[in-house]
Amino acid sequence: MAVSYEKISYELISDLDPRTRDIVAKRFGLSKREPLTLDRIGQDHGITRERVRQIVDDTILNLQEQAQGKGMRQAQSAFQRFEEALEREGRLKKEDLFVRNMGGEDSASHVIFLLNLGGQFQRHKETEDVYPFWTSREDIMKEVPSVLEDLLDYFRKRNDVAHLHELKEVYEDPESPKFSSVLEVSKHIARSLDGRLGLKHWPHVYPKTIRDKAYLALKHAGEPLHFNDVAKTIGEIQFKLLLEKQKKILPQTVHNELIKDPRFVLVGRGKYALAEWGFQRGTVKDVISSILKKEKKGLSRQDLLKKTLGQRQVKESTVMLNLQDRSLFSKDESGRYHLKVN
Repeated sequence: MAVSYEKISYELISDLDPRTRDIVAKRFGLSKREPLTLDRIGQDHGITRERVRQIVDDTILNLQEQAQGKGMRQAQSAFQRFEEALEREGRLKKEDLFVRNMGGEDSASHVIFLLNLGGQFQRHKETEDVYPFWTSREDIMKEVPSVLEDLLDYFRKRNDVAHLHELKEVYEDPESPKFSSVLEVSKHIARSLDGRLGLKHWPHVYPKTIRDKAYLALKHAGEPLHFNDVAKTIGEIQFKLLLEKQKKILPQTVHNELIKDPRFVLVGRGKYALAEWGFQRGTVKDVISSILKKEKKGLSRQDLLKKTLGQRQVKESTVMLNLQDRSLFSKDESGRYHLKVN
C-alpha cells in the first residue's frame, strides 16, 4: 500500500495551534522549503532560540504519542516501512541515502520529521568523522565510531587499498549489508573505482583535483585517451564514486592540466598516456633520439618505425619527416639510422 509521508505529516500537525504548527513546519522544512534555524524562527515569532527549541521538543514528544495511537495507522505503516528498510541495511543507514530510498528529495523533510516521531529510531548527528545516520538499535550508535576507528588504524598501517575479504581481521563479516552501511557514513574511508577500500585522502581512492581524476581515468582505461575522452571518463568516475563536488569537466581544462603534470605523456594529437606505462616525455624527435642513443649499431627503417610508433601514436610519415634532420640523424650505406654524436 502506498504511503504519503506528506499527508501523514500534515495530518499530525493539523490540530496544533497556529504558532506551534508554523514553528514545527519551519523547523523541519515541511512547507516545501529548507528547514530554518532556531534563530531565524525565533526572529519570525519574537521569541528566543531556546524557547523555539523547547516548543519543538515538547511538540515532538506529544506527537510521538499521537502517532502511536490507534487512529494513526498510516503513521504506523510509515514506521514499519522505515523499520524494514533499516533491517535490510543492517539496522543503520546514512541519512541522505535513507531519505532518498524512502521517498526521494520531494519527501525528504517529511521522512525526517516522521523518523523523529518514531520512538524506535535514533539519529546520530554529524561529526568530523561521520555523516548523520539513522538506526533502530541504540547500541549501534556506539558501535559505528568504534568500528571506523579500527578501520582507520588498519589502513594507516597497511598504507594501501584492500579488498573486502581482507578486512576480516578488523570486522567479522565485511561483506554484510551492515558493514556496507557503516562504510557509507565514514568521512575518511571510501571505495575506489575498482571496488577496493582505502582512505579518502589517497588520490587513487578519492581523487579531488582534475589531475588526480585524469590519472584515475587513464588508469581505469588502461590505454591512451584523447583529452576529450579523459574529460568524459572523469564525469563518469565522479558519478560512480559519488564525489561530493561533481564539477562540470571541460575538455580544454583537462588538456591544460595534463600538459603540466609529469605523470602524463602526450603521445599523439590530443592523446595522453601515463608515464608509468613506459612512455617518455618529449617530441617525436626526442623519442627517436632516445631510441637511437641506445642502439650503437643503428636501426633499420622498419625497426626504428616500430619502436617509435610504440611510443607515439603518429603517422609513419611524421617519423620519417623528423628523421630528415641531418643535424641529429644519419643513415649509413646499409640503410640503418644512427644518432650523430656531437
